[in-house]
Amino acid sequence: MNQKEIKTDVLVVGGGGAGFRAAIGAREKGVDTLLLSKGPLGRCGATPMAGADYTLDGRSLRELGFYGEPKDSKQTFFEDIVKQGFYLNNQKLLEQYVSTAPDRLRELLEWGVAPVRSEERAIFTTGIGMMDALIGQAKKMGVRTLEDVMLLELITQDSQVVGALGLDIASGQFLRFKAKAVVIASGGWHKAFWPNTGMRDLAGDGTAMALRAGAELGNMEFITFCCNVLYGPPHVLGSIASYIFSLRCPGELTNQAGECFLEQYDANMVHIGTHMEWNKCFVSHTSMKEVRAGKGSPKGGIYYGRGDLPFEKWASLVQVSFPNWKYKHIDLKDIVARIEQGNPIEVGPAVEYFDGGIVIDHKFSTNLPGLFAAGECTLGPFGANRVCAATTEMLVHGAAAGESAGEYAQAAPETDPIEGSFKQLEEKACAPLQRKDGLKVAQVRRRVQEMAHKLLGPIRTESELQELLSFLYEVKTDQLPSLATASKSRNYNKEWVDSLELANLLQLLETSTKSALLRTESRGVHYREDHPYTDNDNWLKETVAKLNGEITISTRPVQITSLAPDPGRKPYLEMLQEMMEGHSEVGGHH
Repeated sequence: MNQKEIKTDVLVVGGGGAGFRAAIGAREKGVDTLLLSKGPLGRCGATPMAGADYTLDGRSLRELGFYGEPKDSKQTFFEDIVKQGFYLNNQKLLEQYVSTAPDRLRELLEWGVAPVRSEERAIFTTGIGMMDALIGQAKKMGVRTLEDVMLLELITQDSQVVGALGLDIASGQFLRFKAKAVVIASGGWHKAFWPNTGMRDLAGDGTAMALRAGAELGNMEFITFCCNVLYGPPHVLGSIASYIFSLRCPGELTNQAGECFLEQYDANMVHIGTHMEWNKCFVSHTSMKEVRAGKGSPKGGIYYGRGDLPFEKWASLVQVSFPNWKYKHIDLKDIVARIEQGNPIEVGPAVEYFDGGIVIDHKFSTNLPGLFAAGECTLGPFGANRVCAATTEMLVHGAAAGESAGEYAQAAPETDPIEGSFKQLEEKACAPLQRKDGLKVAQVRRRVQEMAHKLLGPIRTESELQELLSFLYEVKTDQLPSLATASKSRNYNKEWVDSLELANLLQLLETSTKSALLRTESRGVHYREDHPYTDNDNWLKETVAKLNGEITISTRPVQITSLAPDPGRKPYLEMLQEMMEGHSEVGGHH
């Protein structure tokens, strides 16, 4: 079987911001570091598509020479994030986020990032600008890179990580990596849902393989849905352009009956919940209530329009974000023409960010020696509701994880992975290529994605979650083993890559669904219609998933260092209103 052996001290998995910052951090410790990017270097994953805002406390922002709120402080920033995370934040990780964010911004500016503007607690730049700066610094530091490489599995011996198996997508050649430490920075798993707002390579590979290797996953039930995402036509499905429309100008949200459904909620709550990052939680929730009541649009969403506002006024508010009515190379002129004619556009919630992930400690190490993680793939600092920038998280996490992995690799002895470990995994990965006849992965995946969107969305119930679990089990046992690629070529075989990804997606969906079933309360972006209250007496704790033959979910106390909520339980919307009305705006807008 065609394979190649590659040796390094630290292997970093992920070509986005967290991965590159981790690679830089490891190189700062003087160890050999190799970064794997699943797609083109610096142009895959979530970071290049980011808005991109970088959040930190206003006083630190002012001290760095930007417009920032001088009366703000790191402590105030910390408290606001905890409250708006519904007190489920890992406060130790959050302290690290808040305290080191200014240093990460300072170095980013030194590496050449150009800010566009700033607000009370954020600067704005571009995701491409961030990536170019990080790539430039990584090259200066001597980080080695490989692009178009998909990592398939971690290799463990004596319960510690000693290497990994990868696939060179272009050639179809297996890559056998020998490493003293591995940093997973592979981002989210957007590809499990349809529609979604993510890049097509975000399939949760790193998170799933960490679980299989023996790492724990935490709070996998918490999934942030971006509201007001375009539901059509097909070429713009999943675009957040309409979400930005609604931030610039909230306009009018209506259901199939033409009713402005937000009018049934408290006016102040609606104002806060449509003008800032709270809208992802609030508007996604209220939109899906309309859909579930039978008042949704044909594609299962709601409608956004300008209402009575003259088009010229609407355009003057919105077009600042859309030169020539284009967004991320997508032409929006047809969409804008509908709005100009007074016709609303079809929008709705779509997966945007994953608040749970690989369980890490304050050194960004997992329970598995030699394995570290950073960025969106981790159980991070945001708790049950992310209102801060993931771009800050990726750099803060990446730097610390890389540093810890570098220190570990300095002290770790060399261990040669057993060849048989690689061979068995390689044979398993080749199965879809070797089957003459079987199911097509595209058809199976689309059904999985649609079921996930329907049953694991912003509103959940026990019966729906059980239905999804039964469906996932059927796919896993009856369909996954029957996948076959049409082409048997190993070179650039996208269908082969898709089939390998699907196994990861199914595992993560099962973990998330079981976690959502166990959490019998509603908190942040997790809403159980059959348990519509936030319960601080019984659920101020994290869910923890392990794989022991099957996926099992347990709980552990949340990490509280200084700020705890009042005991008791309250209806979800009442708690949401309290959180929103007691807010300070935590971060910037996209």
